[in-house]
Amino acid sequence: MANMNDVAKRANVSRGTVSNYINNVRIKEASRIKVEEAIKELAYIPDVGAREFKTNKSSNVVFILPTVWNPFFSELTYQLQIKLKEKGMKLILCNSQDDYRAEIEYLEIAQQNKVFGIISISYSDIMPYLTSKIPYVAIERYYNEDIPYVTSDNEGGGKMAVNELIKKGCQKLLHVTRQVDGNNALIARKKGFEEACKEQNADYEIFNPKTSSAAFHEDIAIFLKEAFNKGKQFDGIFCATDRYASYCQDALSDMGIDIPEDVQIIGFDGSQSYATEKLKISTIRQPVEKIAQEAVNLLIAVVNKDKQQNSIVLPVTFLDLKTTKSN
Repeated sequence: MANMNDVAKRANVSRGTVSNYINNVRIKEASRIKVEEAIKELAYIPDVGAREFKTNKSSNVVFILPTVWNPFFSELTYQLQIKLKEKGMKLILCNSQDDYRAEIEYLEIAQQNKVFGIISISYSDIMPYLTSKIPYVAIERYYNEDIPYVTSDNEGGGKMAVNELIKKGCQKLLHVTRQVDGNNALIARKKGFEEACKEQNADYEIFNPKTSSAAFHEDIAIFLKEAFNKGKQFDGIFCATDRYASYCQDALSDMGIDIPEDVQIIGFDGSQSYATEKLKISTIRQPVEKIAQEAVNLLIAVVNKDKQQNSIVLPVTFLDLKTTKSN
């Protein structure tokens, strides 16, 4: 079994450099690459217990999210686990089930157990419970200048969807979203949609009810049926998530409307429910692996008190699939 000395020899660096890397102390980029390659080649596994005893620092990272019943959250969880493992750390998953009280309890438990830090997706008012006692990184949500966060370019993604629909011949656009307090991502996607429609002088409407997640599937079906019965012939729909896009697809298909010939649909996320799944809904793809990597990097920087960029906005891409017409 390989040890730290073997890694140092293979990477042609000092043992101290390898130790610093394992303990998440910043080292030169060239050395970091060499050490990571050596660790992979030798299948080296750090002695976590010894490291934690020596540094008096846990290697556990708590990830708090609203639900696992979401392909984007599931893929993000997987990628975070991989990125943390590469750093010799472990992920503890906390599924709050959209329960504000559960999030507070998880935060208190994390602080009491002195974990390495917390990464979280939260739509609740947890700001009063975020203290400097424990490093914290947010995903998708801006709190203040002191709390770092990483997100996709949600506003840019909304604009991208509009531009793609218009490029494909759509003339009357609809944005399907839902009011969720604290969900900055949905707000930004809606903003991008509206701005792009105004820039393009496009005819548009927004369906944005204050409703529960469980009821939204039926809400969309009712809205679309009433809208088309009143002669509102939407031919391009941008949905704030792929799940909402699937709801629209179900409702329109039940009405006998062909997709994409009669109505084109673009969702947002582009995450797979399982590794070999072939996505069918055209969508704005979030860079999930990059989000995970940047979140881990930010957390380590906070722990080491390194100067870091507090806000990271990552570019999105368009996946032209089954629910839009070929150009």
